[in-house]
Amino acid sequence: MKHLILLITTYLALATQAACGTALAIGDCPPPLLWLPVVLALTWFGDSRGIVWAALIGLMADGLAGGRFGVEMLAAMLTAALTMSLRPDEEVRSRGAWFVWQFAVIGTGLVLSHGLNSVLSDGPAVTIASLVALAGEAAYGLVLCNIPGVRWFDTALYRSRRVATVRQETWL
Repeated sequence: MKHLILLITTYLALATQAACGTALAIGDCPPPLLWLPVVLALTWFGDSRGIVWAALIGLMADGLAGGRFGVEMLAAMLTAALTMSLRPDEEVRSRGAWFVWQFAVIGTGLVLSHGLNSVLSDGPAVTIASLVALAGEAAYGLVLCNIPGVRWFDTALYRSRRVATVRQETWL
């Protein structure tokens, strides 16, 4: 079920990015909608499945990107691999740790994506000014990740997984 939800979320995020990404921009910061399903995949799957999902999401995003094919996939996969070890445990009740981790995932992804586009596709260079803009985009993405409906959905799935685990333990 999670895989289907993640696929639908990825489609909606990428379709929204393509259709009205510039209309949703705040100042010079477009919404980093590609990274929302990546954060969701890494939240749900704390193992290699999260990295595979991130690579698949990046591959789907490559169809919308203007640079070389595979750059977004490489950026998403590297981001997942680099930030997976920073992921807070599921038992951590502090939302601050999750906020910092989500910001790290989105920020790392944006920096890697722009840096790889700069090197591989002759895009604009990554400078201090562009890093400040990327930090603004990452903050915008953090706000979008934590819309109350999304957090409720994630919490409901976590509770259902805990109930299934408790039921399974009672049968043993």
